Amino acid sequence: MAKKLAVIGVGNMAGAIVSGIISFNPGIDTIYLFDKNKDQSLRFANSKFCIIADDMESAISAADTVLLAVKPQVYSQVLDEIKSISGFSKKLYISIAAGITADTVSAELDGARVVRVLPNLPMTIGFGVSVICRNDKVSSSDFDFICAVFESAGSVMLIDESEMNRIIGVTSSSPAYVFKFIDAIYKGAQAQGLSTDGLLEAICDVFIGSAQLLKESGETPQTLISRVASKGGTTERAIAQLESADIEKIIARAMIDCTKRADELAHLND
Repeated sequence: MAKKLAVIGVGNMAGAIVSGIISFNPGIDTIYLFDKNKDQSLRFANSKFCIIADDMESAISAADTVLLAVKPQVYSQVLDEIKSISGFSKKLYISIAAGITADTVSAELDGARVVRVLPNLPMTIGFGVSVICRNDKVSSSDFDFICAVFESAGSVMLIDESEMNRIIGVTSSSPAYVFKFIDAIYKGAQAQGLSTDGLLEAICDVFIGSAQLLKESGETPQTLISRVASKGGTTERAIAQLESADIEKIIARAMIDCTKRADELAHLND
């Protein structure tokens, strides 16, 4: 039987999830959208799957599954509002908030079933990576349903709750690192006077092709670097510049800061 989903908070990530569901149809026939900024929901007003709700209560009451996609800073307030809705504890909840555990959400919602998911933006086009864990109250059928929703628009990785904050910098935040690197190459090309016509598309194709080659070859990144960087050649000089800047340490520091912020956000709701 098709499911009915309420989406509370329709920001960038929730929008990516909704777009993925609409495009790949994973057994959800109706999506009720609520955001205090109604313009966020109106992006989907023309979809036959979506209904724009006037308030949180009507969205949650009509659904059997609820996607919580609000900022961690207002999470406690939203959970308090949900607790005033009749039958709230019988719903299945998907939480995508950084730093907030499934058990924390379940305890706040009188023992409701909660699955914690960390999706990423490429889910919009069917190439997402979603990391999933659950609390003990979630049945196998409920968990399989949630996995199917996110598998419909990409791949799924199952991990223990204890690893969720550390994985954010690997899968959820990392598309921003990739965009930053692409932007740096694009600006570097401009600085050398290259025409920008078709340039960004070419750089994107380089990233797609390189990642696919690495994925399919079974080789390590270092092995493939050595295949491109011949002795005394142009790539060797370029890699030397990246190594002198200690790019690995820079990225590691960025990932550690990402994890620290997730840990901080966890304590906002203590």
